[in-house]
Amino acid sequence: MAANPPTKSPAAPPANPAETKPVENKSMENKPAEEKQPGNKFDRFHPGMPSIPGVIKASPKKARGSSSMDTQLLLQIGGIALGVVFIGVVIYWWAISRPRTASKPSADSDAAEQVTPTPPPSPVAAVPDGPTVAASVDELSKPWDGKKFTYANSLTHEYIDAMVIRLPGGTLWGFSLQVPFARCELEYVTDLGKIASQYKYKASHPMVVSPCDNTVYDPLKVGNLGGDTLARGEIVQGGALRPPLSIDVKVSGTSIIADGIEQ
Repeated sequence: MAANPPTKSPAAPPANPAETKPVENKSMENKPAEEKQPGNKFDRFHPGMPSIPGVIKASPKKARGSSSMDTQLLLQIGGIALGVVFIGVVIYWWAISRPRTASKPSADSDAAEQVTPTPPPSPVAAVPDGPTVAASVDELSKPWDGKKFTYANSLTHEYIDAMVIRLPGGTLWGFSLQVPFARCELEYVTDLGKIASQYKYKASHPMVVSPCDNTVYDPLKVGNLGGDTLARGEIVQGGALRPPLSIDVKVSGTSIIADGIEQ
């Protein structure tokens, strides 16, 4: 029968634990001293910033947060500034577009207007009541002499343009230059050539004509107005209704007086 091999008794624990040597990790033997420290993570490609006393390093997250906060603050300030400018523009536009009310006149101007007297109306020349001097005897000394004058009608209180002519034989003919029932003024023409060329009438003595309708009146002829009424200046050409209105004229001393008009 084989003999049992002798057995070793377990080694006794060391009396002093401090004397026990820790097992060294061979993988740490070749690393630098900085890497061997457990709390220091060293990156050779990203070296750390040197530490300065009194300066606290801000983390990247905090820096990015403060930048976004600054941007938001600037945007808010810019929005407020734009709002203030817009409100100012609106107020300015309202001020210039508002209708302006007329200023109330002062009491001094009212008093001045009340004190200033109203100028009296310009006097209107009154129509004289009585005969009108048409011309002097010397002015109408020869046949076919004529003179224009203004007749003052005391009945209608108006002034009328008129003419007085000395006819052959010494007769005086006074008449109104206003065409009856029309607004045209008659003319006394002594130029026989003008009567022939302009009015197409061959006359042997001066005529009274109407430039409005080319009517020719003969001072030597008397026309019948109907009944026993006669009027000098018969129509020899044209379509007028009647001869001119007659004015009564007479010699008084050295003057020719017009007194009365045909009604």
